[in-house]
Amino acid sequence: MKTLCKPDKKPVQKRRKAASKVSPKIYKYLCRWDDIFVKWGWNERSKADKSALRKDIRRDVLGVDIEPSNMNNGQWDVVFFALDLIWENGILVWSPEMAAYAREEGWRRVYIWCIEHAGLDIKGLAEYGAPEEYIAAIARDRFGGVRDWRTLSSGKLQHLFWTIKNRVRKANEAGESLWTPENAAADAENCPF
Repeated sequence: MKTLCKPDKKPVQKRRKAASKVSPKIYKYLCRWDDIFVKWGWNERSKADKSALRKDIRRDVLGVDIEPSNMNNGQWDVVFFALDLIWENGILVWSPEMAAYAREEGWRRVYIWCIEHAGLDIKGLAEYGAPEEYIAAIARDRFGGVRDWRTLSSGKLQHLFWTIKNRVRKANEAGESLWTPENAAADAENCPF
């Protein structure tokens, strides 16, 4: 028997394929915006208004307009922190000062995580990061008597991260570890204690 016409693809399958192309971070980003719109009464606004607001917030926080599909992990962390602020405080209180705070605090959180996990990308490294006392001693030496290195600005944390990562890498290349036992002799060149 010959079929005269072929059935079309099911619309449900088309929708499922389109949704599967969205990355998990973009999906989380859009869902968080939907929650914000519902909570703060923007649910009835047009798609153009919602898209413009999302774009403006991204531009305020990141300094340039970057499409979500082109953002790196650090930029995602900063944007998600800004969305948390908007969720808690509302859309109407957004200001340049709030954007600056979101940018600074978001990057600080990124660099603190990077410092704690320095060397995670080095193959064959048994122990990544450095002891808390080691990081604190370097921060005190470099930035003038800082009590808690986590209170540094994002720029200073970035420099501290580069230092810690280089120390971890050099120790790994020398076959040593920054995580030495308490009774080990201090190395004058590498250990700031």
